[in-house]
Amino acid sequence: MKLPFGWALPAVAVGATIVALAAESNRSIAVPAGTVAVAAAGLALWLAVRRWGRRELAAANETTVVESTADWFDEGVMGQEAIVLMLDRIERQLLHPDLPSRSNDEFTRLRMLPAEEFLDYVEQRLGELEAGS
Repeated sequence: MKLPFGWALPAVAVGATIVALAAESNRSIAVPAGTVAVAAAGLALWLAVRRWGRRELAAANETTVVESTADWFDEGVMGQEAIVLMLDRIERQLLHPDLPSRSNDEFTRLRMLPAEEFLDYVEQRLGELEAGS
């Protein structure tokens, strides 16, 4: 098991717990040692959960984008609209942050393109995005 912070925090938690238990009735040692043990264990748990959540989210985002865009080509009109929106979003992020939203007429025209013409449109847009970045 590889922890995101190594074994230092769990080792501190175990060591401080041992010191707190060994101190028995000497509260001036037991209370601070117990506090350190609880804090180290809590921090270790928080860092592990935070790192695990980020890794799961990154993995989910990677597969979702690839799978969903492949499905969009099979979804007909609604898929074409989703692809156009995605290309517009990429263009805003890479090249033109002030790119205006498409009008309903533009969406209607793009949605009604036959499959081969729509693929040509997508290829052209991707070429423009690659050339501009």
